[in-house]
Amino acid sequence: IVKNINPEKIILFGSYAHGNPSEDSDLDILIIKEMKMPRYKRSREVKKYLRGLKIPIDVIVYTKKEIKKWKDTKTSFISQATKEGKVLYG
Repeated sequence: IVKNINPEKIILFGSYAHGNPSEDSDLDILIIKEMKMPRYKRSREVKKYLRGLKIPIDVIVYTKKEIKKWKDTKTSFISQATKEGKVLYG
């Protein structure tokens, strides 16, 4: 992912970040990257580099501006991901 899309930051969140995944868990990844395309199209752009992995992955891509907007909203997953997630890159 780093080589192909050059993100500012990659954060692992959810059950894998907390160390308690179940056999049904997916890998939750938040990527922070400036992209001009709509949010719903961004994850598709990233997922094409993750094909072939044996585990289900949920990729979410937000811009720094979007992160700033949502990170202090206690009920948002962005708040949880940025506070409790594990930074994998950046």
